[in-house]
Amino acid sequence: MVLALLILGLAASGAWGYSQYTQKQEYRIFLQNQYNRMFYDLIDHVETIEVDLAKTMVTASPSQSLILFSDIWRQSLSAQEKLNQLPISHLTLSNTSKFLTQVGDYSYSLTKKNIDGTPASSEDWDNLEKLHNYAGYLAVELQKLRTEIQNKRVNLGEMRVEGNARLARVSDNIINQEFSRIEQQLVDYPTLIYDGPFSEHIQDIAPKGLTGAGIDYQRAVEIARDFLKGEKIRVVDKRSNGNGSIKTYGLDITTEDGNRIYMDISRKGGHVVWMLNQRDVNSVNISPNQAVEKAKDFLKQNGYDNMVPTYSMRYDNIAVINFAYLDGPVVVYTDLIKVKVALDNGEIIGYEAQGYLTAHHSRSLPEPKVSADEARDSISMRMDIKLPPQLTLIPLENKSEALCYEFRGQFEEDDFLVYINALTGKEQRILKMIKSENGVLTM
Repeated sequence: MVLALLILGLAASGAWGYSQYTQKQEYRIFLQNQYNRMFYDLIDHVETIEVDLAKTMVTASPSQSLILFSDIWRQSLSAQEKLNQLPISHLTLSNTSKFLTQVGDYSYSLTKKNIDGTPASSEDWDNLEKLHNYAGYLAVELQKLRTEIQNKRVNLGEMRVEGNARLARVSDNIINQEFSRIEQQLVDYPTLIYDGPFSEHIQDIAPKGLTGAGIDYQRAVEIARDFLKGEKIRVVDKRSNGNGSIKTYGLDITTEDGNRIYMDISRKGGHVVWMLNQRDVNSVNISPNQAVEKAKDFLKQNGYDNMVPTYSMRYDNIAVINFAYLDGPVVVYTDLIKVKVALDNGEIIGYEAQGYLTAHHSRSLPEPKVSADEARDSISMRMDIKLPPQLTLIPLENKSEALCYEFRGQFEEDDFLVYINALTGKEQRILKMIKSENGVLTM
């Protein structure tokens, strides 16, 4: 009887093991099929990009160019998505990913030019020809890689399995090897200077709001102590320095009651870039309006005049208030400072001026060429305008700025912000306002 039970147990265990093995094999097959589909879709998207780029070189129709540039943009986004899902090192794919991103974004910028009636320049055509050549190269090499995968029966799904001895040997890692070779060829594709968020010259814009001479670390500590006046500071330690677009000294501050406060002070001019006090806020004793007043007073005390509150959010007993710079009658949305106010006692526990320090400078704003009434005529009749228009300066995707009338209105149950360019009368941007119990967001 014992023997029979043992045999039954072994049989059951074997059946269970076989079932697990079968499921694992089915999963591997499914995963392999998914990766194969992504890889083949990537090839299809790249080939379509190459064909569309070729068509742009010979079309003389603005409407046809608009269709082609839009399709290149869409295909590049899809190719990027497929590329990022392949089980290949992101470092290996960096140039390929960047190439696809900029092809799409460049096409998007030309789409906007086309819509505005601005013809492509000779430089644009030179760039398109070079991009077409590189896209053609990428398409051919991907086809070669597909053939090699098929001939050597490389299992893409196995590349996800950690510790795979076969893939640990670089000589066997066909995919990474081949993509690395392709990457070397893509290193030299042209640097694009164009109206798009991924343009390389835009990424390297120097902050305009940093004023004053360079400071040393000790001066940064003095500035931090003055900024936190009222706090009993026990010790200030140096964190790793910030090396982004604004070079900073990073400070880790401990107060007498054990709170930790983190700050970044710019090395040029000694401006506080951001501050965060991590103390707990467990109650609400002041109103949102009182919090706004506390934040306004704080900014004035620290030399930031002409700042007006725009939008705010509330969470975990904390109010986060956005302030924009007021240049005469114009609200400058690019020059932004965020202030966090604890709702238990009104203390400022957070501050971030990255936007202000990056964008703020003395501007010579143009006079509107379109009146507020003329701008209102550009608003859809379906939207019910709720407030008088406000002159604003808004950021564009290419990091330039546009003088606009801001109209707040409603369609059915939804609230919107519509920006009409004050120089051209064209609709510049539409944002939908998302209201919640915590505040207002825009999309």
